[in-house]
This record gives sequence, structure tokens and C-alpha cells, in this order.
Amino acid sequence: MIIPTGDSAPRRTTPVFNYLLILANIAVFQRPDYESVVIGYALKPDQWMDIKTLFTSMFLHGGLLHLAFNMLFLWIVGDNVEDRLGHVPYLVFYLFAGLAGSVAHIIMALQFLNMASIPTVGASGAISGVMGAYLVFFPGARIKMRLWLIIFLPSFKLPSWGAIGLWVGSQVVLGYAQLQGQAKGQEAMVAVFAHLGGFLFGFLVGFLVRLFGKPQPRSDSHQ
Repeated sequence: MIIPTGDSAPRRTTPVFNYLLILANIAVFQRPDYESVVIGYALKPDQWMDIKTLFTSMFLHGGLLHLAFNMLFLWIVGDNVEDRLGHVPYLVFYLFAGLAGSVAHIIMALQFLNMASIPTVGASGAISGVMGAYLVFFPGARIKMRLWLIIFLPSFKLPSWGAIGLWVGSQVVLGYAQLQGQAKGQEAMVAVFAHLGGFLFGFLVGFLVRLFGKPQPRSDSHQ
């Protein structure tokens, strides 16, 4: 298993909203009535008219590992994207990236997959959007990785386009397997099109910001 542990992209500000989003996800998961919260606030594609669940579902997770990996990715890439967009615009962007992922999942679940009545939870659509914007804003950044094989092996670095590109490729392969009915077990239950929908939204927003936004001041600092 390859686990990201950090990145080399510089930032100039404290990512206040990124920290708050991480804390909010952790706080919700630790609620003593968490199971009933999931039942009431998870997204069900065939009940998408319950609009609140398009947003509440992105603060719920299916287990501790699901939460931990999502928050790890958000910790690594979210601070830089918040720094680039600004604090409040980042929060708005994050929520709309999650919404884009939810809409993509609903369309695919209702039209092409046997997932219409399955409750869906996770921040992955929103975080995928952040990854898409990160790729546009910081294509030259390097992602620190560690390989886990019973023990952690020495770390290595990949360019952001390589690390994120490999992830996107894996999602495309999984999405194709789901459409062909070849995905089995847990892989068949992954809301992969929420990931791809969120990523595409984030990539497009990032592209538009780079095209029309103000140039980012130069910085020689690294974290």
C-alpha cells in the first residue's frame, strides 16, 4: 500500500477552513449517535430530492479507515488550495465540489449502476475536487509517499501530476469495471463516479482560476 505523507508546495497563510473541515468530519464521526446520524443524513440516490443530504453526506464516513484516508488527503492538498483561492472562496469551492460529486454519483447510480437505494457517505467527492484544483495550481509540486509492506519502507517523492494521475487512472479503471458489472465486493460499492465528478469540477475551476484569476505572488518558502 502506498500512502501519501506530505508535499512540497509552498503556502503563505494558515488554512483555517481546511483545519475546520477536518475537525468537523472527525467530530461528526465521534458522535455517540453516529449510526442514527448516518441513517438520517446519508445520500440515497433514489431520494435525492432530500437536498440536505447532498451536503450532509460529505461529512459522514463508512468507518475509521475511510475517515482517516480522506482526512489525510485533505490535510496534504487542502491547505495549498485554500491558500491559492482564499479562505471563504475555498470553503464555497469545497462544498460545490462535493455537490458536483454527489450529482455525478446520483446520475450514474440511477441510470447505469445498481446503487440507487444504497446510502452513500464520504467526503471523497469534495476532496477529489480539491485534488483536481491542486493539480492545476501546483503541477510541479512533489508528493511525499511511503510504501507499506508490513513495515514502512523509506519514503520517496512523485510529481503531483504523477501521483494524482495514478489515482485518477485507478478510478477510471474501477468505474469501467463497475459499468461492466465486473467489480466485486467492496469495489462494487465505491462511489467512484463521485470521485471523478468532483475531480473534474475541481480541475475545471482550477483551470478557470489560473486563466482569469490574479497571478499568485512568488514565494520561495517550502513546507
